Amino acid sequence: MEQTRRIKTERLILEPVKIYHTADLFQIFSHPEAMTFWDTPQHESATDTGEMIESFMLPDASWWSIFLPEADRVIGLVGYLGNPGIPGMGYILHPNYWQRGYMREAVSAALTYGFEKLKLDRVELWINENNLASQRLAQEVGFLRRGRFRQKYWHHQTAHDKIVYGLRAEEWQSEQEVVEPNQSHNHFYTLQPVLSVSDVQSTAEYYRDKLGFRIDFMYGNPPFHGAVSQGEWSTEGVKIQLSATAATPESHNSAVVLYIFVGPNIDALYQQYRANGVHIQRRIADYPWGMREFDIKDCNGYTIRFGTPK
Repeated sequence: MEQTRRIKTERLILEPVKIYHTADLFQIFSHPEAMTFWDTPQHESATDTGEMIESFMLPDASWWSIFLPEADRVIGLVGYLGNPGIPGMGYILHPNYWQRGYMREAVSAALTYGFEKLKLDRVELWINENNLASQRLAQEVGFLRRGRFRQKYWHHQTAHDKIVYGLRAEEWQSEQEVVEPNQSHNHFYTLQPVLSVSDVQSTAEYYRDKLGFRIDFMYGNPPFHGAVSQGEWSTEGVKIQLSATAATPESHNSAVVLYIFVGPNIDALYQQYRANGVHIQRRIADYPWGMREFDIKDCNGYTIRFGTPK
């Protein structure tokens, strides 16, 4: 990746972040309001901020300090995290400068640089579900909601939902000019396990009646293929396909474990399944890898593990 360059916008200067910006950035990262949704606690000293800046210096990362020329000080930070797999973006602004359009201006400039100079094919944001201002900003500059997942920061008592926003290069470019969509690569949307079962209809009804899933479809009479799902939206949640087979040996099924991430009400779900007579294979408990989990065994002997960050 090329060396990060200075960017000038109508009202701002984006300067590649340097260690000598530490004092100004500490005023941001030590501010409790600014750090409400950040992935680390607020900084206790300028040393914390200096170490953070050094951690930003990854080979594929590009970070800018946001300067307000008339104030001659850093008022925020915007940049790319340096993950070559998924180009993630992050940003933060001192609360004294909120609601003036500065961050939208800075993010727009960083996107232009990312797509034109760094040749990124897409950019991704992870935004706390309660950070409505950041979600509005993402939508205003062209990001689209792509999904959600649950996460727990080590310094928080509880987990929270992250909303994933994404912007592809061709989507961004289409805002600048009319272009043909990029068809040079396939898009991977989701992974759906296909379980071999002896009776598609009875299995689908088990998932509906015992586990609270929806029956999406059943094909054939009697059905030999179908699908069940659980989730608020059609593009999110869990979908399991069911395919009829002559036999489903227990030894084969026991080698398969489906892991389903769920929300914070996992204890209520556990009690609901117990009340429904579901076979509990492993009781609910906290585990040292930071998850609260329990296992069930379905009507065909498949193990399904439910978990949430604790």
